Amino acid sequence: MDMQKTAREIGLFESAVNLSGVSASADVVQKLGGSMPLPDKGIKDRVCSIAKWLLGFNKKKYMFLMPEIAIVEEMSRQASKAVEAIIAIPCDLNPELKERLKSNLSHDIEVTILEEPYFPEAFFPGNSVMVISGYSGGGRAMVLHDTYRMVEHYSGFLGKKVFIPYVELKMSDRYDGWMEMGQQRINQKWRAEP
Repeated sequence: MDMQKTAREIGLFESAVNLSGVSASADVVQKLGGSMPLPDKGIKDRVCSIAKWLLGFNKKKYMFLMPEIAIVEEMSRQASKAVEAIIAIPCDLNPELKERLKSNLSHDIEVTILEEPYFPEAFFPGNSVMVISGYSGGGRAMVLHDTYRMVEHYSGFLGKKVFIPYVELKMSDRYDGWMEMGQQRINQKWRAEP
C-alpha cells in the first residue's frame, strides 16, 4: 500500500485516523514505517483539537493544501457560523482521484475544490487562513513534495499560514518523499499540549 498516494487522496489526518488502530502491528510498521511516521492512538483527539484551534482564528475561508477530510468534517461539526473549506489539489492529480475526493467530501460545510495553479476568489488576509499539513520532526516542518510546491506557488498570500502536524516527533527523522519547509513560510504552528 502506498500511504503517500493515499494521503494525497484523502489527507494525512484521515490516513492517520485509519492507521491508528493498526499502527502497533509489526506487519504495518514493516510495510509503511519507511514512507511516513505512523500515528499514535491519540490522533482522533488531535483532529478535534486542531479543528477547534483553526476555528479559533474566526476566519470565513480555510484553504487546505492537502485534502484534509478528517479536519474539514470535524470543523463542520464544531463550527458555530458558516465557514468554507477550500481544498487545493495538485494540477497533475489523476482525474479518477479527483472524482473520488469530491465524493468523499462533507456535505455539512461548504467545500470547494481548487486545482493548482488557480487562486481562490475573495481570499484575503482578513477573511482567510492557509492550512499546511505534514509532520514535525525535531521541530522542523516536513511536507510532501506536492504540498511543498503548492506552498511555493501560493507564497504571495500575505495572510496567516499555519502548519498542522499529524505527528510530532522528537527526533528529526526524514522519510522518503518528504521535504523540509522553511519556518519563514508559516506564521503559526499547532502544538499538542504537553
